Amino acid sequence: MVVSVTTGPERASSPFQKETPLANFEDILSLVGGWCRYQKTVLIFFFVTCLFLAYASYTPVLFLYTPDHFCSVDQIWDSAGSKELSWDKEDLTNLLIPIDQSTGKRSQCQIYDIPTEKVGDLILFGKQNESHFGTIPCPHGWYYNTTGLFSSVITDMDWVCDDAWRGPFSQSIFSVGALFGTLILGYVADTFGRLSAWYAANLLLMVTGLVTPFMTEFIGFSTLRFLQGMSYDSFFSIFYVLAMECVSCDKRALIGNLALAVGMTVAGCYEPWVLYYLQDWKILNLILYAQVTVLMISPWFVFESIRWLASQGRIDEAYETLLKIVKVNGREIKPGLESQIKRVLANDEKTNIQKDGEEKEQPAFLDLVKTPNLRKNFIIMALVFMLTYGLFDANVRIIGNLDQSIYITFTISSFLELPADLLAIWGLDAIGRRWSAFISMFLSGIAMGVGALLTDYPLVVTIITMVGRFFITYALNTAMSILMEIVPTVVRGQGVAVARLMSCLSIFCSPYIVFTGTFHKSIPYIIIGVLNVLTAFLAILLPETAHEDLPDTLEDGRNFGKGQDFWHMPCLKKKN
Repeated sequence: MVVSVTTGPERASSPFQKETPLANFEDILSLVGGWCRYQKTVLIFFFVTCLFLAYASYTPVLFLYTPDHFCSVDQIWDSAGSKELSWDKEDLTNLLIPIDQSTGKRSQCQIYDIPTEKVGDLILFGKQNESHFGTIPCPHGWYYNTTGLFSSVITDMDWVCDDAWRGPFSQSIFSVGALFGTLILGYVADTFGRLSAWYAANLLLMVTGLVTPFMTEFIGFSTLRFLQGMSYDSFFSIFYVLAMECVSCDKRALIGNLALAVGMTVAGCYEPWVLYYLQDWKILNLILYAQVTVLMISPWFVFESIRWLASQGRIDEAYETLLKIVKVNGREIKPGLESQIKRVLANDEKTNIQKDGEEKEQPAFLDLVKTPNLRKNFIIMALVFMLTYGLFDANVRIIGNLDQSIYITFTISSFLELPADLLAIWGLDAIGRRWSAFISMFLSGIAMGVGALLTDYPLVVTIITMVGRFFITYALNTAMSILMEIVPTVVRGQGVAVARLMSCLSIFCSPYIVFTGTFHKSIPYIIIGVLNVLTAFLAILLPETAHEDLPDTLEDGRNFGKGQDFWHMPCLKKKN
């Protein structure tokens, strides 16, 4: 997923500008190096963090995978003395398992209620009379066709038929945990520091990931999914903020986009094939989340955010951290600049103090909805982000419904992250955010709508699903850019937090959208397609943010987008 943030004019990073008076933090960053060894080290750790994001996002598609299954006949086979007769277990299975008329395959949840003593007679004299007996739910468990597949949570805990809701529920409770985690860890990040919150989130991710395979009952498993959900997104978004706060403005898009594109693609492409060789989701889970321990070395390489330290009034600590970065980058700061740097750090962050020393009234979230234009932009932006995030999640999970190899479909779906991300880097600036959102969401909706009509053709519907996956990935990149750019700077943190909380609600619903495929394969495609098209038309109502001066104050937000032409597109504007 690509995040493209429009930034201000590029500042020089030449070391020969040390004598230039320092006006703000960007000047300090140019002085100490805004894209040197330290920032590239942060990029490496960000790439690792994106691997973990893929583990938390994609792996549930694998360990909650439901293979083909039907009622087990083993106990009936043993009770009927079938081993001494001239027929085999396949004959018994064909006798006892009815055919589901809607699919033409064996029923997954029903078995004929034939008394054990009559089973032999039916086999010997013809099985045409078994339909005279009623059917009952599977009394002795299930047989899972895992040929070429792997054990999953579903097969280990028999979450099928009447208990099939438990798989989607465990994923929905994960999103509820993400909602609480966003609030709690967001508070920790603002109060105790970016690194403290990042360490806490990763520790929670690692512990829950390592303990989950040993949980064998529903309540305990769901509790662990909730706790892991609390770490989800926070361990990524907190480090994303920290990384953006330490690089020069002309490299901010690069450090975020590159780590996400490569990290998510690499993790998503190799996970299924590791599982292919292991054949056990528990071992895969242990291998993936044991990797989080590599972050134990991060305190020697990644430092606390200087901006955050300064915002807390800890100017001396901010300066000491700055000196650490200077040392890593091989730069020098003349002793005479120390007082000037500290003065900039103090003034640059204490924006809530007026010159006469009186405290100003801080802008609040409610200011976003007090005026018509700002209210319209914020509400539409939040809805677009919420729907796009949920639809992306549903599109990732729907590959579990496809009648193709889970290994191949999972790999292709993950690989599509890379070209979609790379195309978005160009498209968001050339076509613009607004039209990018409309075109990608609309095309994704059309693809899923066509898929709903062709569910009888497995290969075709798989290809169409991948087309939808490509466009929804592009759309999510666009939505994340709009989210960061359309809210005024003075309330950006609060506005983004509210939109992310709303996205947790949409992720809560996405597993159930996919689950409707158990009733008919076309239903989830219809739901996703309709919501995609609806979101596309919502997005077109937003103002364009590409190559525009972004709103900093509430007044800027009240006027932002007014007077823009409906057909405004950056590439056409440049051409004109």
